[in-house]
Amino acid sequence: MGFLEALRKVFGGSGSGPETNVYWVYARCGRCGEPLRGRINLLNEPSRAEDGETWVVRKGLMGSGAQRCFQTVDVTLWFDARKQNVINSEAYGGELITEEEYEKLTSNE
Repeated sequence: MGFLEALRKVFGGSGSGPETNVYWVYARCGRCGEPLRGRINLLNEPSRAEDGETWVVRKGLMGSGAQRCFQTVDVTLWFDARKQNVINSEAYGGELITEEEYEKLTSNE
């Protein structure tokens, strides 16, 4: 085993494989219709909700600006106590969409 391989093994492995503790959120801008995607790190971004049992994340998504639209879509997600399931969600300035809808909209570009 070479020196660089040993360092890679110590400091993070191969860098491939599925991302754990990550939730992807998908939305569409209410002004221009651009599909948006945001990454939520479930270890760092959620805060305890007021009820003390659930978790809440607020995320601002903005498009590329290709259509001269710089509106932010503000997404709020509430997770269960284990941060595994979304129990409520809302979007201001746009609408939430599914991953399949996002893929379909971005494949046309």
